[in-house]
Amino acid sequence: MELSAKTIQKYKGRGISFLLREAETVFNRYIRQRDSQDGYFKCISCQEYKPVSKMHAGHFMSAGHHTAVRFNEDNVHGQCEKCNTFLHGNLISYQENLIKKIGQDSVDIIKSTCRNTAKWHRIDLISIIETYKGKLK
Repeated sequence: MELSAKTIQKYKGRGISFLLREAETVFNRYIRQRDSQDGYFKCISCQEYKPVSKMHAGHFMSAGHHTAVRFNEDNVHGQCEKCNTFLHGNLISYQENLIKKIGQDSVDIIKSTCRNTAKWHRIDLISIIETYKGKLK
């Protein structure tokens, strides 16, 4: 995405930590919108239908430990609060259902990419924020 000087100026004075939080907020909002329909969603792990109010943007490979796939749409799916929080991601079921959803090759790409580390720069984060704001419209 090509960013205009005006767009970049909008974030002047904002630190990396603010931009990272904002990028995560907008990205997670997009994931919730993408994976829900009529106020409900199907959890990627337990496959139960639940109200959107119980939905998390659950990462297959955790965002904290695997920075390179933090904003990878194939790595993040609608997941219920129970699976994401109380079952620590319910990763065995998550992986099985993720393979059904995006295919083994895509899961393998996530697994190999997640070993890389990403150092977030201001322009990258601004681009992520603006991209996902656009996708939410």
